[in-house]
Amino acid sequence: MGSNNDDERDIRSVYADDGIELQYEVLGDGPAIVLLHGALVGRAAFSRQRKVLAEKYRLILVSERAHDGSDATLPEDYGFATSEVRDVVTVMDAEKVERTHVIAHSSGGATAFLLARQHPQRVDRLVLIEPTLHNLLPPEGLAPVVSDFEAIKRARETGSDEATMRACMDTIAGDAWRALDDDAKTKRLTKLVPMASIVVPHLKGLLEIEVSPADLIALAAPTLLFYGGASFDFEALIAAAWSRHRPDIELITIAGASHNLHHEHPDVVNPLIIDFLDTTPRL
Repeated sequence: MGSNNDDERDIRSVYADDGIELQYEVLGDGPAIVLLHGALVGRAAFSRQRKVLAEKYRLILVSERAHDGSDATLPEDYGFATSEVRDVVTVMDAEKVERTHVIAHSSGGATAFLLARQHPQRVDRLVLIEPTLHNLLPPEGLAPVVSDFEAIKRARETGSDEATMRACMDTIAGDAWRALDDDAKTKRLTKLVPMASIVVPHLKGLLEIEVSPADLIALAAPTLLFYGGASFDFEALIAAAWSRHRPDIELITIAGASHNLHHEHPDVVNPLIIDFLDTTPRL
């Protein structure tokens, strides 16, 4: 394991089982929290949580492959239930963390859910912010998601890296992306191009996650769920599945918030997270 300072931040690395260097940041002191970001964002996803959480906790912010300048190489068995979970466990082992809280957003939430399913003894409490668990959707809710994936896949097969990322942002980035002018979009796409090679495998991996109501019922870790009232249509359907099968889990919907609700409303989200972590008894 190595470490270096990046603008005085403690950026560390460890090698995965396929030899690829995994990057992560460590911040603060106290009980461990692993933070897992969603696609195309990186550790900055939690820019409005890190300071307040680091006052009481030791944060381990994991960079998914191809994010934050990390290597974009994917293993042969790439998938959320396989390599994504293994990468997180590798980082935990490097930091000698046997048991941790996990805060995760979007596709990072899918990884966190699978980590808790496969390694329940290593997960204390879960905070899931719109976890991307597509196969909880009814057929009519899943069909548009599959259609968007096929459009991005076609762009990857027939276009450039920039065309791939433009198709991705046009289909899944939401109103904030559509509101940008052409110059702003071009600048953003330039930054996203290094991730072009992983977009299709990533989205395909999300669609391949095997998750059922029985998996929700079996989830042992105390869990807090957040959803945005103005997020993607499919997120409301996933939230409904949680409410239906796990009515005992607190699900907080923030009116008017988008998929990135923790970034938009840290004043609401942060105190609720801290209260949950401080007051929920350990298993």
